[in-house]
Amino acid sequence: MKGFDISAWQADYNRAPLFDYDRFYKAKNEGNEFVIVKLGEAYQVDEFFQQHVMEALRAGLQVGVYYFSHAYDEATAVQEAEWVNDTLNAYGLTNWHLQAGIWYDYEEHRQLRELINQGALTSQMMTNCISRFINILWSAGREKVGVYGGYSLLWDETYLYSQCPAVPIWVAQYNSSCDYPDAKIWQYTDKGNVAGVNVDCNYMLGVL
Repeated sequence: MKGFDISAWQADYNRAPLFDYDRFYKAKNEGNEFVIVKLGEAYQVDEFFQQHVMEALRAGLQVGVYYFSHAYDEATAVQEAEWVNDTLNAYGLTNWHLQAGIWYDYEEHRQLRELINQGALTSQMMTNCISRFINILWSAGREKVGVYGGYSLLWDETYLYSQCPAVPIWVAQYNSSCDYPDAKIWQYTDKGNVAGVNVDCNYMLGVL
C-alpha cells in the first residue's frame, strides 16, 4: 500500500498549504492510499494539521498523524503522550479517523545526538521513553500507536526489537529494501513526488 507524509513544510510561497482536497484526490488517483500528517512538535499544533486531516479524509485517504518528540526522559515522554491524546480529543479524532496510525517521531536531531555522544542518553533510556509514550496512548484507548525513526537509531541504538516486540515500527531507510524485521511502514525516500509536490514516500508493509 502506497502513501506519503506531510507537514507545514509543504507550503507555497504565500505559506498556504499545497495539499488541499483537489491535490489529495489527485494523490489518491495516483495510487496512494494513505497519508501521515504532522500533528505537532514542542506542544504546538502544526499550522496545517486540521486542514490536512479533514481534506485527506474527504478525499478518501486513510489518515495517520505523527508527533515530533523532544523527550530525553520518561517524564517528558508522558507529557508528550498526554498532549497528543488531549489534542486529538480536542479535534474529535477517534481511532476510526486514524486508520494509518498515531506515530511517535523519535528521530535523529542535534540535541538527541549530543546527549547520546555525552553518555547522558542511553539505549535503555530511549527505549523507555518510546515505551512510555506508546503505553500512555494505548491506556487511553488509542489502538494503532507506533514509533517512527531512522533504521540506524531504532535498530542499533534502542532495544525496541527485543524489549518491545508489540510496538509497530515505521522506519526510514532510503534503500532498495527495508531491513528492519516486521516493520509496518517503510519510508523509502525523502525525494518522492506526489501530485506534483516533493514529499517523503512510504509503503505500508503490514496490518497495523
